[in-house]
Amino acid sequence: MNQIEIFVRHDAELDAFGYFQYIRENNPEAARRLLQAVDGPVENLALQPLKGRLRKFRGRDLKHIRSWRVDNFENYLIFYRFAGRRLEILRLKHGAMNFPQALRQA
Repeated sequence: MNQIEIFVRHDAELDAFGYFQYIRENNPEAARRLLQAVDGPVENLALQPLKGRLRKFRGRDLKHIRSWRVDNFENYLIFYRFAGRRLEILRLKHGAMNFPQALRQA
């Protein structure tokens, strides 16, 4: 059985670190838990990459994007694409964001 390649974009890493920094100001323990909580869903998505919600954004650059909630941090969403054997983690965003605009920002 072929393994799924997980590729995490630098933007997604920056998103996670930014949320960590923001939350850490008021609750260092919650900030640490957020970073740990992201790993589980990513590993699960590698096992079932099509289980996330298919988003219907306008624009060719936003085709085939799916999202999945971070365990115990339901306001945070992992945005990803799956093609062939590659799971590409695009961004980590708070649920209040304007998603198409946030996904296009580099």
